[in-house]
Amino acid sequence: MLKRVEARQVRTGMFVEAIEGAWQDPLLSKRRFLLRREIDAQKLRKSGMTGVIINTSRGLDIDGLPGGNIEIDTKAARETIQKSVQVLESVFGRLQHGDGISIDQVAPVISSVSKSIDQNPTVFLSVTRLKSRDEATFLHSISVSALMILFSRHLGLDEATVQALGTAGLLHDVGKLEIPLEILNKEGPLDEDEIKMIRDHPEKGHAILSRQEGISEIVLDVCLNHHERIDGKGYPRKLSEEQVSFHSRLAAICDVYDAITSVRPYRAPWSASQALKWMLGNEGHFDRRLLKKFALCLSVAAVN
Repeated sequence: MLKRVEARQVRTGMFVEAIEGAWQDPLLSKRRFLLRREIDAQKLRKSGMTGVIINTSRGLDIDGLPGGNIEIDTKAARETIQKSVQVLESVFGRLQHGDGISIDQVAPVISSVSKSIDQNPTVFLSVTRLKSRDEATFLHSISVSALMILFSRHLGLDEATVQALGTAGLLHDVGKLEIPLEILNKEGPLDEDEIKMIRDHPEKGHAILSRQEGISEIVLDVCLNHHERIDGKGYPRKLSEEQVSFHSRLAAICDVYDAITSVRPYRAPWSASQALKWMLGNEGHFDRRLLKKFALCLSVAAVN
């Protein structure tokens, strides 16, 4: 439902259809958008505009609640994900056979995921949560990529960094190509040898990507360090707090969040609130300040 509100009433989470008056800000000049960042909401409130038209069926109302029944159409998201999985299967297949890849080969996936997560993050992430055994690795990679794009934009990072982080999310688990599927899909507890094999995948992935042309330092960093912890108890190198980069801290949050909120054949998923509660209570694992910002990001995007 379309609704006119005063500019001073604007808040994050609202879906803006139009702004009354002459609005020159290049970031917010597009006609329709979800207001994700508080800094942008402040710009609108202080803009001197007379009013803003919001769509309460696609975002929050003045009271901070969805304005009505939101009918979710997942067709476009499913098509994007299906095409992305096909591209990833091809790219990962080339790597598995020792062939080279370029960033240009995954760029279409980043572009499609970026567009979908920008248009409707709730729908896109809800579709990627449904992970079959056969496509689990690919869908997890797409989900982490989407979350990293969503979160980095919420943080106001420059677009080049956003794209690099999206690519990092897409390729962060490439080292799992060297792990047998029966271990990756094992439902019961892993033995010591299997655990070691799993914990070797960041270094294996880093070695694979280091041999490719045009792979950025951000992508290599995330691939190697997305399982490191702030308290130094992560792997593969047990880095301490100051040694874990911002990009890897962000990736660690997105990686774990997707893993525990995904629907798998052998276990029920956690809701966003359950996942965030557990993550916030897991002392020493994550950068808590960044994790709290991630929780706000999901709240603004209305992910549940």
